[in-house]
Amino acid sequence: PLAPAALAPAVLERGRVLALQGDASIRVPACTACHGEALTGAAPAIPGLLGLPRDYVNAQFGAWKNKVRRAHAPDCMADIANRLSLEDVSAVSGWLAAQPVSATARPDDAIARPLPIACGSAP
Repeated sequence: PLAPAALAPAVLERGRVLALQGDASIRVPACTACHGEALTGAAPAIPGLLGLPRDYVNAQFGAWKNKVRRAHAPDCMADIANRLSLEDVSAVSGWLAAQPVSATARPDDAIARPLPIACGSAP
Protein backbone atom coordinates (compact mmCIF):
# COMPACT_ATOMS: atom_id res chain seq x y z
CA PRO A 1 0.00 0.00 0.00
CA LEU A 2 1.06 3.54 -0.72
CA ALA A 3 1.64 6.00 2.09
CA PRO A 4 -1.45 8.16 2.57
CA ALA A 5 -1.27 11.75 1.38
CA ALA A 6 -0.61 14.35 4.03
CA LEU A 7 -3.98 16.08 4.15
CA ALA A 8 -5.23 18.51 6.77
CA PRO A 9 -7.53 16.99 9.39
CA ALA A 10 -10.43 19.14 8.15
CA VAL A 11 -9.98 17.78 4.62
CA LEU A 12 -9.94 14.19 5.86
CA GLU A 13 -13.04 14.88 7.94
CA ARG A 14 -14.84 16.24 4.87
CA GLY A 15 -13.85 13.06 3.02
CA ARG A 16 -15.14 10.90 5.89
CA VAL A 17 -18.46 12.76 5.91
CA LEU A 18 -18.88 12.40 2.15
CA ALA A 19 -18.03 8.70 2.26
CA LEU A 20 -20.20 7.80 5.25
CA GLN A 21 -23.01 10.39 5.21
CA GLY A 22 -22.96 12.14 1.84
CA ASP A 23 -23.99 15.77 1.41
CA ALA A 24 -27.68 16.42 0.81
CA SER A 25 -27.02 20.08 -0.02
CA ILE A 26 -25.27 19.04 -3.25
CA ARG A 27 -27.38 15.88 -3.73
CA VAL A 28 -24.48 13.49 -3.19
CA PRO A 29 -25.33 10.25 -1.38
CA ALA A 30 -22.85 8.56 0.92
CA CYS A 31 -20.40 6.25 -0.83
CA THR A 32 -21.61 3.53 1.55
CA ALA A 33 -25.14 3.80 0.13
CA CYS A 34 -24.03 2.07 -3.08
CA HIS A 35 -20.56 0.68 -2.42
CA GLY A 36 -21.63 -1.12 0.78
CA GLU A 37 -21.33 -0.33 4.47
CA ALA A 38 -17.75 -1.65 4.48
CA LEU A 39 -16.99 0.11 1.14
CA THR A 40 -16.01 -3.25 -0.36
CA GLY A 41 -18.55 -3.08 -3.19
CA ALA A 42 -21.25 -5.52 -4.23
CA ALA A 43 -20.79 -8.31 -6.72
CA PRO A 44 -20.91 -8.20 -9.67
CA ALA A 45 -21.34 -4.55 -10.68
CA ILE A 46 -20.39 -2.21 -7.84
CA PRO A 47 -16.67 -1.93 -7.12
CA GLY A 48 -15.06 -1.68 -3.72
CA LEU A 49 -13.38 1.59 -2.82
CA LEU A 50 -10.97 0.57 -0.07
CA GLY A 51 -7.42 -0.24 -1.03
CA LEU A 52 -7.45 2.00 -4.09
CA PRO A 53 -4.69 4.59 -4.37
CA ARG A 54 -5.75 8.21 -3.98
CA ASP A 55 -4.43 9.14 -7.42
CA TYR A 56 -6.46 6.35 -9.03
CA VAL A 57 -9.70 7.52 -7.37
CA ASN A 58 -8.92 11.14 -8.37
CA ALA A 59 -8.30 10.01 -11.95
CA GLN A 60 -11.61 8.15 -12.11
CA PHE A 61 -13.54 11.18 -10.87
CA GLY A 62 -11.67 13.30 -13.43
CA ALA A 63 -12.56 10.86 -16.20
CA TRP A 64 -16.25 11.06 -15.27
CA LYS A 65 -16.11 14.86 -15.06
CA ASN A 66 -14.41 15.06 -18.47
CA LYS A 67 -16.76 12.49 -20.05
CA VAL A 68 -13.87 10.13 -20.80
CA ARG A 69 -15.35 7.44 -18.58
CA ARG A 70 -18.99 6.52 -19.12
CA ALA A 71 -21.48 3.99 -17.86
CA HIS A 72 -24.98 2.89 -18.84
CA ALA A 73 -27.50 5.71 -18.56
CA PRO A 74 -28.32 7.12 -16.19
CA ASP A 75 -24.61 7.48 -15.42
CA CYS A 76 -24.85 7.93 -11.66
CA MET A 77 -21.14 8.32 -11.03
CA ALA A 78 -20.81 11.00 -13.70
CA ASP A 79 -23.68 12.85 -12.02
CA ILE A 80 -22.02 12.53 -8.62
CA ALA A 81 -18.59 13.53 -9.96
CA ASN A 82 -20.06 16.68 -11.49
CA ARG A 83 -21.74 17.64 -8.21
CA LEU A 84 -18.46 17.40 -6.28
CA SER A 85 -15.92 20.21 -6.22
CA LEU A 86 -12.28 19.37 -6.87
CA GLU A 87 -11.70 19.90 -3.15
CA ASP A 88 -14.42 17.36 -2.33
CA VAL A 89 -12.92 14.84 -4.76
CA SER A 90 -9.53 15.30 -3.10
CA ALA A 91 -11.06 14.93 0.35
CA VAL A 92 -12.99 11.74 -0.35
CA SER A 93 -10.16 10.11 -2.33
CA GLY A 94 -7.68 10.99 0.43
CA TRP A 95 -9.94 9.62 3.16
CA LEU A 96 -10.67 6.42 1.26
CA ALA A 97 -6.99 5.80 0.53
CA ALA A 98 -6.12 6.28 4.21
CA GLN A 99 -8.50 3.54 5.39
CA PRO A 100 -7.09 0.14 6.32
CA VAL A 101 -8.25 -2.87 4.33
CA SER A 102 -8.94 -6.09 6.16
CA ALA A 103 -7.36 -9.24 4.76
CA THR A 104 -10.83 -10.78 4.87
CA ALA A 105 -12.58 -7.91 3.02
CA ARG A 106 -14.95 -9.19 0.35
CA PRO A 107 -17.69 -7.61 -1.78
CA ASP A 108 -21.24 -7.91 -0.49
CA ASP A 109 -23.54 -10.31 -2.33
CA ALA A 110 -26.13 -7.54 -2.66
CA ILE A 111 -26.85 -4.03 -1.47
CA ALA A 112 -29.95 -2.37 -0.10
CA ARG A 113 -32.44 -1.24 -2.71
CA PRO A 114 -33.53 1.15 -3.98
CA LEU A 115 -30.25 2.95 -4.60
CA PRO A 116 -30.26 6.60 -3.52
CA ILE A 117 -29.70 7.75 -7.12
CA ALA A 118 -30.75 6.21 -10.44
CA CYS A 119 -27.87 4.17 -11.80
CA GLY A 120 -27.81 2.38 -15.13
CA SER A 121 -24.85 0.24 -14.08
CA ALA A 122 -26.81 -1.34 -11.24
CA PRO A 123 -30.44 -1.56 -12.38
